[in-house]
Amino acid sequence: MTEISAAHSDPSLLANKTAWAVIFDMDGTLVATTEADFLAWQKLFIQYGKQLTFEDYYPLLGRKSADVVKLGLGLTGKPAEEAMAMKMGLFADIVAEHGVETLPDVRSLLEKLYDAGIPMALATSSRKKKMELVMQTVGLEKFFSVFVTGEEVVKGKPDPQIFQLAASRLQMPAERCIVVEDTVSGVRAAKAAGMTCVAISTTHDRDELTEADLLIDHFTSLRPEDFHNLIP
Repeated sequence: MTEISAAHSDPSLLANKTAWAVIFDMDGTLVATTEADFLAWQKLFIQYGKQLTFEDYYPLLGRKSADVVKLGLGLTGKPAEEAMAMKMGLFADIVAEHGVETLPDVRSLLEKLYDAGIPMALATSSRKKKMELVMQTVGLEKFFSVFVTGEEVVKGKPDPQIFQLAASRLQMPAERCIVVEDTVSGVRAAKAAGMTCVAISTTHDRDELTEADLLIDHFTSLRPEDFHNLIP
C-alpha cells in the first residue's frame, strides 16, 4: 500500500499530458450521510415490523438500496420500489430537519482537481433522487462531468459495474481511473474494475480497507499530484 509523501507540492507533476480521471463515491466519502441514511432505513424497517441495528446495517454500507430491501426486508419488484420510495421520503425529511455536510477538506480537494483540469465522476450506490438531493444540498455538483447512480446498474458494489460505467462515460480506460471509496464493497468493486483505489477510513476501520492502493484518514494532506503518482 502506498503512503503519501511528505514532499512539497510539485505542480509540474500534473503537466503529464496522459489523461487520467478520478471517480468518487458519495456517501461517507464526500458527504457525511451515514447517520441520516441509517436513521431513514431504521424508520423504514420499523414500518415493516422489523428492527434494524447499526450492527445489522454496517455490512450493507455502500450497497444499492435494492440490495438493502431485498436482503433486509425480502422485497423485490414493485414492493421493493415502494419501500425505496418511502425510504427516500424519510431520508429527505431528515436532511430537511438536520441538514447534511461534506467531510472536512472535500471542497478544497475537488477545487484543486477541477482547477487542474482532471475529469471527475460521481459513482454512488444511492438512487438518483437521493444523489440529486445531497449534491444540491452541499453544492458539489459543479465539479463532476459524469454521474452514475445505483439504479443504472444491474449489480451493485462489490461488483465493478458502476465504476466501469463511470469510466465509459468519462471515455477513460480503467487503468487511468482512480476511485475514492470508504467501504469494503466499494474498494473491492474498484479493484475488480482494474482501477487504482484510494480508501478513506470514515466509516470503516483501516484494517478493513487494506485492499486499497492508498489508505488515508482524511483529505487534509491529499493533493492532486498524490493521485497522479498512483497512476501506473
